[in-house]
Amino acid sequence: MEWKYIIIFLLLLNGVEALVIGEEKPSLVDTVFVTNNRWPDCIAATDYGYEVDGVILQTYSNYLDPSVESLIEGIAPKRIVIVGGPLAVSYSVEERLKKYGDVVRVWGPTRVETREEILKMIEREERIVLVNGSNFKDAVDVISRDYAPAYCFINVYDPYQVMRVYRDDGIVELYYVKNRRLIGKYPRRYVLELPGKIVVLSRCPDMDIEFTNNQYIAKFGYKLIDLGNTSFNSPCGYTVVVNENTPSGVLLSKYLDIPVVYNSEIPRGDKVIKFENDPINSSITVTVDILVLKRTVELYKRNRDLKQSLYEAKTQLWSKNIPVERYNIPYSCLEKYIEKMEY
Repeated sequence: MEWKYIIIFLLLLNGVEALVIGEEKPSLVDTVFVTNNRWPDCIAATDYGYEVDGVILQTYSNYLDPSVESLIEGIAPKRIVIVGGPLAVSYSVEERLKKYGDVVRVWGPTRVETREEILKMIEREERIVLVNGSNFKDAVDVISRDYAPAYCFINVYDPYQVMRVYRDDGIVELYYVKNRRLIGKYPRRYVLELPGKIVVLSRCPDMDIEFTNNQYIAKFGYKLIDLGNTSFNSPCGYTVVVNENTPSGVLLSKYLDIPVVYNSEIPRGDKVIKFENDPINSSITVTVDILVLKRTVELYKRNRDLKQSLYEAKTQLWSKNIPVERYNIPYSCLEKYIEKMEY
């Protein structure tokens, strides 16, 4: 009778991951990126996050969302990378994250420098395009063509509403005429007076960048890249649709290798993968999608049964408190992903 229970125990043991007392909890992914709930730092982290096979979660600047915290605990990452300075993600959030892994921070004084620091970590120099760092669509247009955006700030003013003071030291001071409030001080080469417009370029990254997709930035000597006539063919007939509240969807499009578009430019005939119109919740859904995708692939390599692998992946992750009910990758996309992986 005693041997019967031993055999049953060994059979059950084969169906679960081995756990050795004293060992660290195994990580579902090694690196989790954490940004605030605005899009610039999330987009800034995307290409690096994909390069290191990680996931991105967004939270409040001064408060770690409980659902995000629970997901990080379930993932048990080896490393947590905060993208953004202490105003973007506070020190209190950083201290709380230290409970779940080694924490490092990548940042600069503004989104421009933060993105610049990320770009230094990836090998995309020949594909970098300077974009308006305040325009989400500009960034997505570049990403959808497999370029990497670098941020700057570009502002256009009405010359009748702005007073210019050209100083002898090469600095231009701009003031609003109405209340004489200072707009800013800029090097002369970054201020252009065009018919009916004053264009100011500021906080350009210190990088050798040749191209831009913005007509006003092009006025400062950058080549205007042609983003028209681009085909967004999707192998599974689905497109990832994103807006300012769903920037993490860009990461899923990279994992699945399917098109990503701004929400007003859905290709005709394509079905869409949409997310909750909330940065934090959509980042949780994307992370769950990626976790299920990765685990399904691991299981499929062993049993060669895709549906069974997907079911087992969800079950295993559910046991680790991963909210697998959020998984929303269409099955046809999963099939095409597997086909491409095997090819």
